Amino acid sequence: MPYSSSGVGHNGFEKADLHIHTKCSDGLFTPEEIVDKAVRSGLKAISITDHDSVLGIDKAKPLALEKGLELIPGVEMSSTYKGYDIHVLGYFFNYQHSELKRYLDHCRQLRTERAERMVNKLARMGVKIGIEQIITKAQNGSVGRPHIAAVLQDVGYVKSFSEAFSKYLGAHSPAYVKSIETHPGEVIRLINEASGLSFLAHPAQNVPDETLKQLITFGLDGIEIVHPSHDNYKQNYYREIANEYFLLFSGGSDYHGMKDRDEDTFGRVAIPYQWVTKMKCRLVNA
Repeated sequence: MPYSSSGVGHNGFEKADLHIHTKCSDGLFTPEEIVDKAVRSGLKAISITDHDSVLGIDKAKPLALEKGLELIPGVEMSSTYKGYDIHVLGYFFNYQHSELKRYLDHCRQLRTERAERMVNKLARMGVKIGIEQIITKAQNGSVGRPHIAAVLQDVGYVKSFSEAFSKYLGAHSPAYVKSIETHPGEVIRLINEASGLSFLAHPAQNVPDETLKQLITFGLDGIEIVHPSHDNYKQNYYREIANEYFLLFSGGSDYHGMKDRDEDTFGRVAIPYQWVTKMKCRLVNA
């Protein structure tokens, strides 16, 4: 794949995937199934980075220990800055940290309220689905747009996940409602207070260069370099920015398990384990 790290997975390189979603947010697989999949794919380390949720970490931990897979505590936290949805990945933090847990519980409520507003917008367009169907689809996890897309597909309003987003749920589509409007600086602070590292997720998707430079001033520890939306040019581009500001590198498949979206990325869009080692060095020296 053009966006996979050069050489990773070949010639004995150890690899990691630090961007994976489970049923605890908007992925299709359980944390335990993700652990099994990671072991079969030959990954040395993974991070489950559910949206505004750390519920998958404890679920995955016993099996990861049993299988000898390194499980790095992770989360993908939503924020908004100057009209842009900004996603911040947190790693190696204390996921039992009381302030962080309180905040994530609050986010879970906000996500459900956001889904309700999107359901109301859809209803005004004649597309009638119930919030209960979406919550059921989320299986008590963190509710997100993919759950709404799945219900739209089940009911027959769309044929695919991608059609649901292009027609109704994407950032410029009629039923879209803004994500959690916390300032990214506050999200970075929460991760830092919980002794973790913060990384800007998939900058090529939604972050203009000017905004990226401002986000760095809020205290980011790194940038997600490897992502399915980053071709080789973008990987090199963000690597140069990270080097310029002495930031760490991260990356992963952003795996959700949806066949029309990312089935072939798992185990293939990965990073050298050496990047994980550098993160640990930053933690030790902090």
